[in-house]
Amino acid sequence: MNVIGIDVGGSKTVIGLVDTVGGRVDRTVRLETPARERAGADFLRRVAEEARALAAEEALPVGVGICEAVDTAGEIVSAHRVPWTTAELRAAFSFAPALTIDSDVRAAAVAEACFGVGRGLGDWLYANAGTGIASVVMRAAVPYLGYRGRAMGLGMSHLVEEDPRREPVSIEDIAGGAGMLMRARAAGLAVPSVAALIAQAEAGDARARVIVAGAGALLGRALGFLANVLDPEVVVLGGGIPSASPTYLAGCRRALDASLWRPAPLCPELRVAGLGPESGLVGAALLVAPQEKAGLRGG
Repeated sequence: MNVIGIDVGGSKTVIGLVDTVGGRVDRTVRLETPARERAGADFLRRVAEEARALAAEEALPVGVGICEAVDTAGEIVSAHRVPWTTAELRAAFSFAPALTIDSDVRAAAVAEACFGVGRGLGDWLYANAGTGIASVVMRAAVPYLGYRGRAMGLGMSHLVEEDPRREPVSIEDIAGGAGMLMRARAAGLAVPSVAALIAQAEAGDARARVIVAGAGALLGRALGFLANVLDPEVVVLGGGIPSASPTYLAGCRRALDASLWRPAPLCPELRVAGLGPESGLVGAALLVAPQEKAGLRGG
C-alpha cells in the first residue's frame, strides 16, 4: 500500500512515497523547516503541493507526523515550532482520500516497532533527539497517549537551576539541537549549524565536545529517571543527533547506565533506532495504514 508520509521536524520537513507493507521509501522531497514566524500558511501550501506532486495521478492517503503535541482525538494542541492547526491541514490536503495526523515521536516509534529495533519488544521506551527532545512509552507497537495525549513531553520538562534568580531551563534547552547551538554560540563558538557543531566535536574541539557530550549526558540522566520509574525492556534512541554524533551517544549511554539503580543484568539496553532518519517518515505513512491505524489510537 503506497502512502504519502510527511515528517514535519524542527529543522527539516520530508515528504515521501512510502510502501507501508515493507516500510520502503521510494521517493522523497526534503525542505528546510523555516523559522516559526515563516512556517505558517505559505509553507503548509508548499508542503501540500510537493505531496500532491509525489502522488502524481494517484489518490493516495496522507499521514503527517508533526513536531507538536497532538491530543487523543488527533487535534494539534500546540504551536511550539510549527503553527499549523488540524483544520488547516485538512483544508491543505483536501485532495487526499484520507488524512491522519499525530506527533512525530509517536510516528517514529511505531515505525521502529514495525520495521526497526523495536520489533518484537513488549514494554519499551522511545526517545527522539533532534532539534527538540520528545519521548513515548510503547507497548509493542502501541504508543501510550496519556489522558490528554501529551505523554511525550520529556524535553519540555524543566530543570531547577541552583541560582533561584535564574529561570529554570528544560531538558530540551540543553540536550536538543537548538539548545546545543545556542549554548555553543554563547560560549564563543562560531558554528552556523548543529551539524557544524557536531563536526567540530567529533574532530576533537574541546569546547564543542563539552557541549555535545554534556547534552547527551543530560538526556541519558533523564532517560535513566524514566527507566527507573517505568522499567522498560529496552530504551530506543532516535533522531538525527545520536546517529550523527558518537560523542553525544556515548555521553547519553554512560549517563543512562550510571542513573539506573537495578543490578546490571536487569538494566534496559540502549539501542539506536534502526531506521535512522527515515523512522519519522515511515511512521507518518503508517498512521494511515489499515494494519496500524487502530493500534495508534489504542494507547
